[in-house]
Amino acid sequence: MSSMASVAEHLSITERNAAEAEIDSVKMKKMEFFQRQLDARDPQVFQAIVLDVRNYGLLIELPEVLLTGLVHISSLTDDFYTFEPARRRLIGRQSRRQFALGDQLRVFVARVDTFKRQIDFTLATETGAKKRENKAKPGPAHARRHGRRSR
Repeated sequence: MSSMASVAEHLSITERNAAEAEIDSVKMKKMEFFQRQLDARDPQVFQAIVLDVRNYGLLIELPEVLLTGLVHISSLTDDFYTFEPARRRLIGRQSRRQFALGDQLRVFVARVDTFKRQIDFTLATETGAKKRENKAKPGPAHARRHGRRSR
């Protein structure tokens, strides 16, 4: 009977190790994906949900990818944000913009740290998206500057 218990214990440990290895390999593949996004310098924008608000930033989840990450407070450059611990939110000092639990955001990858197994994100702004569109589609003013007629 004791040999059967020891075999069962061994199988249980082996199964847990295999499950942990699978989780680690999936996370590493996701990190490789985001590193390629970063290297391409044209990162994909993802929908994110705020899971927690801390004094150092927003813990977010990307539901499409099933991955958590951080939007560090230093990347929120449009205002100076203060942490309100009682209501777990960040509030912009001048704009009064707020970030709270459950907020939906648009983000893109800012940094991948494979050693710490962490991914940092930055908020995607509408103005940033419009700037990229303008680069792709030069308007009449661009054509006049370069001696071309617009049609």
